[in-house]
Amino acid sequence: MKLKYIDVLRGIAVLGVLMVHCSYFGSNFVFPKVIKSFFENGAMGVQLFFFTSAFTLFLSMNNRIDNEKLPYINFFIRRFFRIAPIYYLGICYYLLGIYLKGDVINIDFYDVISNFLFLNGFNPNWINSVVPGGWSIAVEMTFYCLLPILFVKIKNTQQAFIFVINTLLIRSIFPLILNAFNLIGNDKLSQEYLYYYLPNQLPIFALGILFYFIVKENYKISISPILIVFSSFILISQFSNISILILPSHFIFGIAFLLLGIGMSKYEFKLLINPILIYIGKVSYSIYLVHFVVLFLLNKFKFVDYLYISNTYSALLNFFIRFILLITISTIFATILHKLIEYPMQKLGGKMIEKLNMNNQKTINT
Repeated sequence: MKLKYIDVLRGIAVLGVLMVHCSYFGSNFVFPKVIKSFFENGAMGVQLFFFTSAFTLFLSMNNRIDNEKLPYINFFIRRFFRIAPIYYLGICYYLLGIYLKGDVINIDFYDVISNFLFLNGFNPNWINSVVPGGWSIAVEMTFYCLLPILFVKIKNTQQAFIFVINTLLIRSIFPLILNAFNLIGNDKLSQEYLYYYLPNQLPIFALGILFYFIVKENYKISISPILIVFSSFILISQFSNISILILPSHFIFGIAFLLLGIGMSKYEFKLLINPILIYIGKVSYSIYLVHFVVLFLLNKFKFVDYLYISNTYSALLNFFIRFILLITISTIFATILHKLIEYPMQKLGGKMIEKLNMNNQKTINT
């Protein structure tokens, strides 16, 4: 079942990521603090990806669980052929660039192999070492490993809500353990890793699962009053010194995404649900990976500034020209990658599933 508003949410997510990275280039030094903050929050587009991912994966699993003989094996095959081909192309591209620049000393065998095996999320030195933005792919793939268990265990809105609370507790406790045993060491590396890694992002996936059950149960939200009271204490802790319960800023955005999703699922906002955003959402994964290359090329050929910057207005106009150019070129490249790699690889994964199911059926019959 195709949902237009989910593609739109993905489109908004990738545009947010493009916006923040676009703001790092060119002459933007005269931007007021409020505008800089707005652009920086575009980074939360990654969390919107996680949110929509959890929702669509639960929805897809629910639609397939009774119609397929090997639903969980099929799930992993589909996800591999959806994510891996373009990501592997990115690894090869960036490794070539690293080699040509002579920076190979900063990349070792473990960096490369961990990225190919999607294990880079388990080590602060690997998590973002080869492909820019590779941390989010590592987190996503690790979540896939948990999804079959979560799908079996979480059956309604209340259980999904409990899972949200549990993930908040997990993300608060894990850093205490890692720091207590000095498992990371370097302070800067520790700070980055503790933001990137799965336990910190898991509450966003949990909100996506909660959104799925809200929609599935036709918005008839049934949650225990005890849980509601407990949640109020967590919210109150946001304004206290009980740091273990303080809600991270990306979780606050996650709540906003939940409200946005509920609103868009109930009403088709023509301003948002339009062919352009829907298409950008469909090819958003390729856009996400390819836009780093586009920005690098624009910067390399000194094509990031187009106007003389004298004030905030000229800086903003300069930024928007660069932003539109980045969106356009990235979408063109993403479309090519989608047609040449993404779609054919997904079809190949589909054929593999058909063959696997046929062989399984033959085994049962014999």
